[in-house]
Amino acid sequence: MATLKQITQLDFNLLKVLEALYQNQNMTRAAEQLNITPSAVSHAVKRLREVLDDPLFERRGHQMLPTPVCRRVVPDVLALLSQLRMTLQSFGDFDPASVNQHLRLAIHEAIEPLFLPEILALFSETAPQLRFDSVVLDRDVLTMQLESGEVDFAIDVARPLSFPIQHARLVTSEFCLLVSERFYGDDRISTKQYGLGQHITVSNRPTGKVLEDIAFAQLGFNRDVQVRCQNYRTAVEILLQQPFLLTLPRSIASAYLRSELKVLELPFKVPVVETHLYWHAQNQSDGLLNWVGEGLLQHFNTI
Repeated sequence: MATLKQITQLDFNLLKVLEALYQNQNMTRAAEQLNITPSAVSHAVKRLREVLDDPLFERRGHQMLPTPVCRRVVPDVLALLSQLRMTLQSFGDFDPASVNQHLRLAIHEAIEPLFLPEILALFSETAPQLRFDSVVLDRDVLTMQLESGEVDFAIDVARPLSFPIQHARLVTSEFCLLVSERFYGDDRISTKQYGLGQHITVSNRPTGKVLEDIAFAQLGFNRDVQVRCQNYRTAVEILLQQPFLLTLPRSIASAYLRSELKVLELPFKVPVVETHLYWHAQNQSDGLLNWVGEGLLQHFNTI
């Protein structure tokens, strides 16, 4: 069994040899991958065997097959090695074409279909190994998540968050109505019809004002909300069955529009809704995060 002293004195380059040989199971191919001689690979394996107290590989013809202990332990070692490489890429300059990291993006489920496919397409060629994990947006803890690095970016409606949280506008959208052709044949709706109609709202919170209510409050306007559901997919299914009105940003309506539905103009003017990108000020000192943030702002402000 390897001692603590042996492990702490282990040459990092030996792990690179272990990785190459485990992946190729051939001395020559491992040497070619590392740009060293097969003799150097053999010497490195000998040192690893001494430190780790296991044969690690057994020769079968031209193959070097991992031992049972090697098969059990080395995948975890290689996973840690990969994570270390990704972490070290955060320092100094980076090459977008070779960067291999996961970024976490907090985004509301309602607008995920609008932004996530676009973001993946945006970086697919310039940074093909960059990965994005979309996570639930929780406004109560968002500041803490950005400060701790648990979340790298967030996309949400405009909110008055203060330094060190920074934000900038991504897109602006007007409100509109989404209704069923089955129940609303006209291409216009009056203020009276809107006021007397039955409405659906979408929110993942059980109570409180929703996005459009904040805009309506400035007009002193109230409406009869019959259904409050958690996502727009459910709201659309309800629209297909009952004569409800769904008020939402036009950008979201375009993502959920079907042939049986149509978009109508609101019969009165309400303020537009802004969607912003949020990040921590420290992102600017991280080459990768700063590059991604600038790319997102430039892209969405030009489409």
